[in-house]
Amino acid sequence: MERLFRYLGGYLLVELSGYSPERLLNLCSYHQIDLWELVCVEGKYRFYVRAGDFKQMVGFVRKSKSRLVVLQKHGLPFFLRRHRRRKLFAAGIGLCLFLLYLLSLRIWDIDFDGNSYFTDELLLDTLSEQGYIAGMEKSVIVCDDLEMMLRETYPEITWVSAQIRGTRLLIQIRENTGLLAVEPVDETPCDLVAACDGVIREIVTRSGTPLVAAGDTVEQGQVLVSGVVELYNDSKEKTGEHLVKADATILAAVQTQYEDRFSLEHPVKLHTGRKRYRLHVWIFEQKLSLDGNIWGFEVYDTTSEQGQLIVGEDFSLPVRWQVDALEEYVAGTALYAEAEAKALAEEKLGRFLEGLEKEGARIVESEVQIQIVGGDCVASGLVSLVREIGEEAPIAGR
Repeated sequence: MERLFRYLGGYLLVELSGYSPERLLNLCSYHQIDLWELVCVEGKYRFYVRAGDFKQMVGFVRKSKSRLVVLQKHGLPFFLRRHRRRKLFAAGIGLCLFLLYLLSLRIWDIDFDGNSYFTDELLLDTLSEQGYIAGMEKSVIVCDDLEMMLRETYPEITWVSAQIRGTRLLIQIRENTGLLAVEPVDETPCDLVAACDGVIREIVTRSGTPLVAAGDTVEQGQVLVSGVVELYNDSKEKTGEHLVKADATILAAVQTQYEDRFSLEHPVKLHTGRKRYRLHVWIFEQKLSLDGNIWGFEVYDTTSEQGQLIVGEDFSLPVRWQVDALEEYVAGTALYAEAEAKALAEEKLGRFLEGLEKEGARIVESEVQIQIVGGDCVASGLVSLVREIGEEAPIAGR
């Protein structure tokens, strides 16, 4: 900040020499005149002083019998004086400041914070339909109305805060995905049958008639819990039947065959080292593309960086850019080493087991062997696990 004040007021680099220059320095100290970067060069003192203080120092020269010479002039007053005849330059500065003022009256960037279920693109489309777009006047924005509109449009949004910072519209959101609509439950009567072969470990029946118990061996398609509930009177005589939707937790020990095979030869990208760049600039949503010379690039990888022109922290301007880096490569092939291939096979097996665990299964044992056979890596074996095997099926014979 001190450097800014010095620049606005102007400052000088001066050289002090003569009979008693130290006396002048003492006078400056007594009158609280600020000097900085004071150095002594061949018996002469050089330092910086503000332009306003220099005028006061001129009166001390005679008293100290010294000589004061201006070497350089810095700062805005001297800059304007040097260019006082360049009227178009001065007019350009004024026009630039005026345009910045006009741009500051509008919103050029809309940011969201706290949203995870609702994407930025979805929310921006909703705001656009209601007239809230980049480039709109800040004076027409009523934050309370905007917040109410978002809450009414999306009941899952429990809290919204909209505020204007510079030329940015910042919208903070809190979501409650637990309020999402619950699908209606199908109550059609049905049986629960075995999805695969296994040995029942545990069965907890909530509705229906259980037909198996823990320890029983079952086959795929076998009815485990019937949706037919028999009704009896006090004499334990059957009086009828009632159809229900069978519901139970049925855990069984099952074995799943795992097989995976892939070739040791695999495609790779061989980068040539040649790079080109492509620039896209948006000014007031008008796109300008500057393409680099990409002739001769048949295939290439693209990485992009985006940005927006921002002055300070919250003063966004309607200028955005994107730089695409294009890196050429040629298609080739390579062979996995044995250790590399086995590591890849173990990684794929791990993802398979992780998927089973996400479905609620508990892995008991994995007997998968990984071998190199010819030009392939082969993984095969049995995976023992405990999982839910009941699945709905129409009531047998009905």
